[in-house]
Amino acid sequence: MKTSILWLTENYPPQRGGMSQSCDRIISNLRSLGYIIHIVHLTPKGGAVEQVRHMNGSCLVVPLQDSEAQTLHLAWHHIKEQRFDLLVCFGGYLPILAAPVYACWLSIPLVTLLRGNDFDTAIFTPRKRDLLRDACETARVVCSVSSDKIDKIRAMFKVRDVRFLANGIDSHEWRVTDTERQFALNWRQENVKDKLCLGLFGQLKAKKGLHFLLESIEGSLLADKYHLLLVGDVQEESLLMLDKSGISFSVLPFLDRYQLPRYYMVCDAIVIPSFYDGMPNVLLEAGALGVPVIASAVDGMKDVIIHEESGLLFPAADTAALRKTLFKFYEMSDQERIELGKNLKRTIDTGFTETNETNRYDELFKEILLDRGSAVRLHNN
Repeated sequence: MKTSILWLTENYPPQRGGMSQSCDRIISNLRSLGYIIHIVHLTPKGGAVEQVRHMNGSCLVVPLQDSEAQTLHLAWHHIKEQRFDLLVCFGGYLPILAAPVYACWLSIPLVTLLRGNDFDTAIFTPRKRDLLRDACETARVVCSVSSDKIDKIRAMFKVRDVRFLANGIDSHEWRVTDTERQFALNWRQENVKDKLCLGLFGQLKAKKGLHFLLESIEGSLLADKYHLLLVGDVQEESLLMLDKSGISFSVLPFLDRYQLPRYYMVCDAIVIPSFYDGMPNVLLEAGALGVPVIASAVDGMKDVIIHEESGLLFPAADTAALRKTLFKFYEMSDQERIELGKNLKRTIDTGFTETNETNRYDELFKEILLDRGSAVRLHNN
């Protein structure tokens, strides 16, 4: 009999953003191995509850109701009669609230997957910290995409088992055509000219450090050396700050996956100045294309990048250190920058593949179910 998984998440397509992409990727690859995965997508959008059939599973879309309790009771009534072998909590406030309860009511093991915001935001939000504790201490296994978070989880909570489980990427899907390269060259000639181009991609929220980056560049000698390319969701406040900064910049909306490589190739480097993070898809995508990355030395960036070998790292929130790092990158030769990108690509191609990611989830779930089966047999004897 195939393994049936109940998967709770607030982040799943058609929503955009790194967590939705990761959730879709992981589920799709596990389904390809034969897992039956039934998603409960707790979404802020309005409308009625909708059940969508998928190959090897389904997706129950549950819009936010008048209260958290009503939303989660409504979801429960749709799943309570089904058989599941384990429950996966893929982050988000409502899944973290519901997962320990559902796991107890269904008498199945819980796997809590903590990405970026799930831990970093909840740990300093009083009403969320106890929920996070419950989701960690009830879980059979807690996994995170950052080894730094693993240490913090162990220090804070009484967890049975906590593991580092990195994001992955299919490098074969991230290749650049001659047409895309020519597009990048033409775009640079029109927009970047004689500057170096730094790219920021994704949901550019406060925690991503955009304002910190602008404050570090503005008023320094760096302001005339770099052009910023922002692709994704940019807050109005950030746009106003950009306009006043005097820094050369371009802004594009969220782009479809197939449009991204040409704009990655526009960039001399991708910059990720986050104060805290998980393991950003942008980091892996840039690496798969051989584009150098300049990043704050936190979370998944430290797990992927070796400073001055496969990228440049600087202490988070340190303006002087970021300026020094950007000057260092500017003063590098073209060949030195190319080598950073090549080394990062080698790291991604060998250690952070979709195959590795999927196999680790497969091994984890099999281990949990084997242990559970052994425990049931011992109890029955």
